[in-house]
Amino acid sequence: MGYETTSRIDQSLREGAARYIERCRLGDGGYFFARVPPSSAMDTFFAVKSLSLLGVKPDRPQETADFFLAQMKDGSLGGISSLFCAAEVLNELGQVTAEFRTYAQSGLRRLQNEAGGYGAYENIDVEIASELQSTYRATRTLVIVGAGLDGHKIGRFVSGFLNADGGYGSKNHSTLASTYYATGIRHLLRLHGSETAATKDYLRRREQGWQIQFIEDLYWLIESLANLGEKPAYPDRAIKFVVKCRRRGGGFSRATIMGIPTLEYTLYALSILKEAEASLEQ
Repeated sequence: MGYETTSRIDQSLREGAARYIERCRLGDGGYFFARVPPSSAMDTFFAVKSLSLLGVKPDRPQETADFFLAQMKDGSLGGISSLFCAAEVLNELGQVTAEFRTYAQSGLRRLQNEAGGYGAYENIDVEIASELQSTYRATRTLVIVGAGLDGHKIGRFVSGFLNADGGYGSKNHSTLASTYYATGIRHLLRLHGSETAATKDYLRRREQGWQIQFIEDLYWLIESLANLGEKPAYPDRAIKFVVKCRRRGGGFSRATIMGIPTLEYTLYALSILKEAEASLEQ
């Protein structure tokens, strides 16, 4: 799996990450970090998006596309997260079929909630990063398949989570995760309002304070800035953190000191490196 790069990051880091990802590939065409069948839809998304950041595609892209297309044909592909993963992967592989467009739109139409978002947004499971996660994934999926969207209705739903400090989150508690999803939705729908300046200030304060322990926090911070057209102010610090999360075998873990590598954290790592490098090159 060869590719060229002008990146400042060591070439061996990138090649190691690509090898790690492909080692997580299973016989059904998908990926799973634990390497035990069946493959995971979410891990397949993480893997294909990571490979895209590295400038390559899966070794056998048709098999990876068929991992989702087969589920669509037998009717087992359902739920916001699964449809999101399928849309992202098929889009990367140039396999978004007319049948999938219709299937995804039909599946998501039933899942819009009364407040204008998608899925549950109250009393959500503690393992879900944000009340806006499902709405972001549904919106992204619908944009990929070219569905019509009531952007202002979704925008009003998102604005309901805006807090006085400029961040987003429920119960007046802003989080990086909710701010990432909120800015991502607004970016997808091209919604720009007066609150953008306050959100930038919130993110810059979080960046300045640098209370980063886990790679997902850094990912949410830097990608939120990217959604607003901003670059990280401390790219060297971000790169240093990510490199410390690298593990033997080429994957990345959640924290610098300990942890096992996963496809999720590898995607976060490569996304952070991309934004940090772009900032250094300015």
